[in-house]
Amino acid sequence: MSETCKVIYFGELQPGFEAEEIIEAFSKRFKVSREKTEKLLGTSKEVVLKGGLDSARAMKYKKLLERIGLVVRIDSDESDLDASTLSLESTEIIDDEKTQVMVSTPMSTEIEKCPKCDSPNMQQGICRDCGVVAEKYLASHSRGAGETAGGEGKATTKNPYSAPEADLLEPQEGEMNGPTGVPAGHGWAWLAGGWWYFKQNPVAWVLAILTWILLAMGVGMIPLLGGLVVNLATPIITAGFMIGCQAQHEGEDFTLGHLFAGFSNNPGQLLLLGVIYFGAMILLVIGMMIGLFGMLDMEAMQSQNPEMVMGAVMSPGFIIAMLVGFLLLIPLMMAYFFAPALVALDDMKALEAMKLSFSGCLKNLLPLTVYGLLATLLMILGSIPLGLGLLIVLPLLTASMYAAYRDIYYS
Repeated sequence: MSETCKVIYFGELQPGFEAEEIIEAFSKRFKVSREKTEKLLGTSKEVVLKGGLDSARAMKYKKLLERIGLVVRIDSDESDLDASTLSLESTEIIDDEKTQVMVSTPMSTEIEKCPKCDSPNMQQGICRDCGVVAEKYLASHSRGAGETAGGEGKATTKNPYSAPEADLLEPQEGEMNGPTGVPAGHGWAWLAGGWWYFKQNPVAWVLAILTWILLAMGVGMIPLLGGLVVNLATPIITAGFMIGCQAQHEGEDFTLGHLFAGFSNNPGQLLLLGVIYFGAMILLVIGMMIGLFGMLDMEAMQSQNPEMVMGAVMSPGFIIAMLVGFLLLIPLMMAYFFAPALVALDDMKALEAMKLSFSGCLKNLLPLTVYGLLATLLMILGSIPLGLGLLIVLPLLTASMYAAYRDIYYS
């Protein structure tokens, strides 16, 4: 049996983190109330956040908790077992301050086999396979049997020392519960979230963005087919970035390989998404051109007089046709914005994802407007120093799409 580990919090916070910030992040990440989180962070005792982990998984928990702002350590599950005998209380956070704290338990007798799993691997009354304190297990079951005998229809008392049914530190978002509307200020929060993802591994993000730009430029130079291939591949590449953000959300690293991860996550529907979006754009452009030419004074356009040409371009008919075209473009962009993430991460069909993307954007017009204005400002600022700032802005904006997706569909 391989050695297992536990992740322990002992009352220290990472430097540079505010307690309020940590409470907010911990509560949201692990679906724990603020009151319970405050009690946990305010304890002066050592708190076992999670036990029974292999070393790799324990490191994953440690990394995730340190990013939130806690100082934790990893110990062997074999440690802290001395003559006084220590037992682990329930790993679910409850109101009692003793929650998750190793406490002393006197043992009056030696029990050779575990009363719960029948394992002979006992040490000072504690099963090393399932973690049950034998004496307490037997006592609780004895009480439960008495209560059940006392009245029909009563449920058997739950064993408080059995393994928890819920995993405290696993994401508890469950299934998608959105799209939901969020306040306008979340438009800024999405950009802040994008910055968080970027700064975890900026080198990999910059390399991934540069690689995609160079590939798109190279393929785009192929006559006729180049532009088509780039447009069809864009949803797949975007999905790869979303998959990379998902990995970071779960405590892993973003790598250059995530650039192509979309080719292994529902690629057929992602390709279909590119076909639908590209086809709709072509039809929209054709419709705009027909409308524009219908509104133009062709005699004025063919004139050599610049004033007549400018007058034709600035005519009310021409401006109306342009506005109608852009108004039709907005719903198409709304239907596409979250679609790559929904297809790749939620295994949706292309059309279903576009409908849900449109619905999510429609419910969040204000935060998306704030987001769009701020994103435009960042693009302008990033372009000023010879475009070098875009090496930061483009990854940030890409990751912010995932932050918005999580906020709206898994709020």
